[in-house]
Amino acid sequence: MKIKFNGEIREVRSKRLGDIIEELGGAYREGCIIAIVSEKKREALKNEFSMKTPKGEAKIRIGREKEVKAMSLFHDVYKEFHNESGRIGWISEDITGIGPIRTNLSVEKSEYKYKKWDVFFGFGGFDPSMTYLMISKRDHEAAYGTGEDAVIGKLTRGRSIISDLREGDRIEGISPIVTKAERIGVVTTDLNTRIEEGQEISTFAKIKLFREAPMSSEHFLSLTRDGVFHIDDLSYTYLASEALKSLNLPVENISYRSKYYLSVRSSGSEKGKVYAYKESRLPHPSHNVFGEVIQGGDLMDYAHFGDSVHISTKPKWMSVVGKTQREAEEYLESEDIGQLREGNKDDNAVVVDQEPALTMDIMEVGEVKTIGVKKEWVFPIELFYDEAPKTVWYFKKLTGLINRPIGILKVHFSVPGMMVLFQGSADEAGTLVPENLPKGEVKKGILGVTNMSRANRGLMGIRLDDSKKYGPTGETFDGVNLVLSFSSLTPSTMSFLSKLKEGDTIYVKEKE
Repeated sequence: MKIKFNGEIREVRSKRLGDIIEELGGAYREGCIIAIVSEKKREALKNEFSMKTPKGEAKIRIGREKEVKAMSLFHDVYKEFHNESGRIGWISEDITGIGPIRTNLSVEKSEYKYKKWDVFFGFGGFDPSMTYLMISKRDHEAAYGTGEDAVIGKLTRGRSIISDLREGDRIEGISPIVTKAERIGVVTTDLNTRIEEGQEISTFAKIKLFREAPMSSEHFLSLTRDGVFHIDDLSYTYLASEALKSLNLPVENISYRSKYYLSVRSSGSEKGKVYAYKESRLPHPSHNVFGEVIQGGDLMDYAHFGDSVHISTKPKWMSVVGKTQREAEEYLESEDIGQLREGNKDDNAVVVDQEPALTMDIMEVGEVKTIGVKKEWVFPIELFYDEAPKTVWYFKKLTGLINRPIGILKVHFSVPGMMVLFQGSADEAGTLVPENLPKGEVKKGILGVTNMSRANRGLMGIRLDDSKKYGPTGETFDGVNLVLSFSSLTPSTMSFLSKLKEGDTIYVKEKE
């Protein structure tokens, strides 16, 4: 039978969903939802069209009160309005014109009254070979070489978008809108689901990231580093992930949030929260628009709260931190990106940092510096997630473990044989309530953070000896939250830690 699988028409022998995925070798992630969509029987001609522009999506509704030649013509030629013929070629106070293309519409030189937001065909120089798709921006009377029969419909959405377009801007294309009323869709994780002839299956969503929002794109790549977008907030216009909420981002690419676009909040209590849109929204100064779902939109349309969506991105995440120098080289080569090794250049050295750090910058320059250190210099740690969740979040945010596999700790001060203190942030620790306070004795190898009850809040430290009186940052027990332990305290590890001095750096990763 024929089905549509991840955007392509395919012939399959199987009828069970799991067997079809295996038969076609399709991208699939266990536990992630799969969209299955059937289309109802519908009219041959659509009456609503989407016009995609650099500033967002506009919609045209075709009139049905009478059938005229221009309406049929529009259905024949709407696909031509792309590339050079998709440019804004004519702008005045009255109209915005897209094109031109060639048509065989008859010429009328008399004036005609156009209503605000009418969509119609008009000529340049009364020449049908210079036919524009025109949008009236106000009530007016003019002669565009055509008459009443050239009006095809109304602009129903995106009016401010059309008004913002300038001559030379290029629309990305016009396409018919298949409404939800014409499609029946569900999502499932049940691989035993039976599939019928003609159904559409989407196992993943492909997302194109925008170069205009490099930091926001990196935020999303970090959020979905495992190839999964977890939905923990949902409304009729969007679905969202709060996993990296509270992270700071600069203002980038404020624009229309069209259907299937993605944004991240850059300020406010929801900063760091990532949104994927099921319906178009106006621009907002706190939302950075950074990407678009270009395949698998059905997954977004029919997803539920708590679902997980398997995603792929274009480009891929170019972070190689945590890989060996050799692994980084192989990964970068596969994406045609050059590598320049620094620090420890051995094949088995661990990459602890890279320059540039952002994927979009890497794609621009085509090369990455990978800074390596000996494997023994990256210390495995065990974070106390259950006992100190707020402090764990603070620690991961400050060290970078929140969005990369290796964290960085910079030495602030050391007391030989007793403790090492690391740089923190008093501002970030302003709400760090006491949790997981020491009891009885603090063992060596335990790292703590000074909580909000003390002036030095946010300071991090590790004990090099056992203490029944003071915590890892030198505070009494009620002033420090215990956040992690070093997994292996060998004599060589203790010797390394005891020799640290102000300005030194150590690297940590979560124990596997």
